[in-house]
Amino acid sequence: MSLKYAKKSHVICFAILAAIKACNIVFVAYMIQQLLNVASSGSHDYWHLIRLAIITALGQLCFMASNFVYETVKMGIIRDVNMVFKRANLTYLVDQGEPDIKRGLSLMTNDLKQIETNRVNAQLDMILQALSFIGAIGFAFYSSWQMTVVFVVAMIAPALVQLVTSPIITKKSAVWAEKNAVYTQNVSDSLNGAQSAKLYNVSSNIVKRATVAAQNMENALRNMSLTQAWALELIYSAAELFCFIIPCTIGGILMMQGNLKVGTLVMMVDLAMNFITPVVTLFNEFNQVKSTVPMWEKTIKALRYQASYNTKKIDHFDGMQIKDLTYITHSDNKKIFEDVNLNVKPGEKVLLMAPSGWGKTTLLRLMLGLKKPRSGEIILNGKNATGNWNLAHNFYSYVNQKPFMFDDSLLFNITLGREVTDGELQSAIKEAGLDNLVEEHGLDYQVGEDGNNLSGGQIQRVEIARALISGRPILLADEATSALDPRLSLAIHQTLLENSKVAVIEVAHKISEQEKEMFDKIVHLDTRKIETKM
Repeated sequence: MSLKYAKKSHVICFAILAAIKACNIVFVAYMIQQLLNVASSGSHDYWHLIRLAIITALGQLCFMASNFVYETVKMGIIRDVNMVFKRANLTYLVDQGEPDIKRGLSLMTNDLKQIETNRVNAQLDMILQALSFIGAIGFAFYSSWQMTVVFVVAMIAPALVQLVTSPIITKKSAVWAEKNAVYTQNVSDSLNGAQSAKLYNVSSNIVKRATVAAQNMENALRNMSLTQAWALELIYSAAELFCFIIPCTIGGILMMQGNLKVGTLVMMVDLAMNFITPVVTLFNEFNQVKSTVPMWEKTIKALRYQASYNTKKIDHFDGMQIKDLTYITHSDNKKIFEDVNLNVKPGEKVLLMAPSGWGKTTLLRLMLGLKKPRSGEIILNGKNATGNWNLAHNFYSYVNQKPFMFDDSLLFNITLGREVTDGELQSAIKEAGLDNLVEEHGLDYQVGEDGNNLSGGQIQRVEIARALISGRPILLADEATSALDPRLSLAIHQTLLENSKVAVIEVAHKISEQEKEMFDKIVHLDTRKIETKM
């Protein structure tokens, strides 16, 4: 039940307001009975009839005011529950860091909207309809138990229809969820690849590719919606035949026999529509809820996920030792490298060199604890941190070849939302060489999507500032300057390597001799040759 993620006080308040709204049905039915009984009694007491009409109108105004509050509380619950789901899914997706983002994008957009419409909203409506049914059938039973029994027995027909259609709707919704995820990725690919498509005059091919995915998604949505519509039509048809025509015929016979007054019959018909309609609606809402099962299973996984963050700062660094490290892929048992040994002292600058494809990035991921080796150990401060992300990752900051920039301010991209002192911030800006950029544009400067408002060198310096502001003892650099021109590459290395407090481990396959001179140690991973400064 998705409503358990709402505040209990709000749900209780909603239930009370829903009960009041449900009473509106009984109130109107009762007043109709009274009005018709007075009108058909042969009496000419017009003032009595007018008084009843005034009471009915005043009652409706009171119910209308209550319904305004009902809708306000309902919308508030939907908003709050949606935020719980969005926060949980974002936490899960960001913490897992899956490289394939199409399912995540689909979940955070279309899937959650489906859950809002067809689950949260549906379950709130189910509460109202259930209370409406209880109120209507209770009063109907009080007024004429014989007719109430007839109506209740007749409701078996639409219930059977619902049981048959529910599994079909669930299956159709699973197909739609899959097709929607593919469509979302195709749209993302089309927009991100627009420049390449334009360059090679293949824009029509890219549009065609996304259009095919859109057509498949729309067909799946049509099939799911059509199945829901057909199911609802079958339920309503069964309800009209078995729950209205037959009972009304029986009621007419009872009235003709003098066992039922006209006002009571009309009231029973009105009440019947108001406890048959809630039941039909409940069946429809149940089908709506079933249509969200594939999306809901993803959200439940996120809601149950407990993210744990080890934010303990490393107060000292004694050194790192890599001993006889061997990595073999799990998928195809391919040996990437074997028997790698490395010692890194505090503040030492180490360059790891090897040809492209040797496995340098994999080695860095092993250091971070993101992967586990087939054999060997990684020792940090005398503790075995092999394959242990929680223990290992707080030792490292990381500079990528293509750092990710958030479409936000320069300040956010440097701090990533962390609380830092002004002194720490200014120090990181200065050491990373961002002084001129900050002086010219300020920290509120919007870097744009993917850092479009920054140069390549500025993006790398923002990444370095992130690393420096973290205060971690080891900085890993993965081909950090390979995409920059020689002048920028040299400038970035001068920034990276001048901090004596931070050990730097950089992997590269191509680097200038001038830059090599800045390192204390150069390790040729493929030949196991080690060059050290004299």
